[in-house]
Amino acid sequence: MSLTHPCWIHLVWATGFSLLMIVLAKWGMALPEWQDVISSENGPVERMSAALWFMGAVWCLISAWVAKPFRVEWLVLTTLLLLFGLRELDAHRWATGWNLDKLANYWNPRFPLSERMLVLGLMVVPCIVVGGIICLRLWQTMGQAWRAGESWVSHLVLGVALLVLCLTLDKVGPYVFPVVGVGESGQIIVMQIEEFFEFVLAVFTMAVLWPYLQEAINGHD
Repeated sequence: MSLTHPCWIHLVWATGFSLLMIVLAKWGMALPEWQDVISSENGPVERMSAALWFMGAVWCLISAWVAKPFRVEWLVLTTLLLLFGLRELDAHRWATGWNLDKLANYWNPRFPLSERMLVLGLMVVPCIVVGGIICLRLWQTMGQAWRAGESWVSHLVLGVALLVLCLTLDKVGPYVFPVVGVGESGQIIVMQIEEFFEFVLAVFTMAVLWPYLQEAINGHD
């Protein structure tokens, strides 16, 4: 796949825009270290990423309102982007006081069983349902779209690849780094890389969604 392919153009644009915003954030907020900008809890990059996910959720909700033939897809995307934004702001910790990402917490007796069941019912199960609906709808349309060379398929594949990279660095890295001898300073650098790619993913997603939003609204008009 050449660099002139539209999905790679979006990725290059998103990467450049993300770098520019990080530089502006460090300069404008006079933060002493790049770590304070990129990987600090509730720092500038996390807040910008969350803002983009929430903005995308609003876009998808508007599209669901005006584009009736694809209302299910737009509503599912609305929910997914909203969950991404809430996750970026660690809303799960606001609601429960503990990290939902750590699977061991779900059978940790330190947390009340009723609280764990509530989390599963209100946060984990909805994520599974949304993911299942997305997979079902994609299964029905993706093969045909791939053969037809529709651009949204390549955008989706690249977006999923970015997401998998971020999840791997975030979830697998802490277990692998000590084994391969990566020290604390190296782990901090990898954490910054992971947060940066999460920001790139948010920018990339918004850049990809924008023309589809325009098409949905123009089609309604």
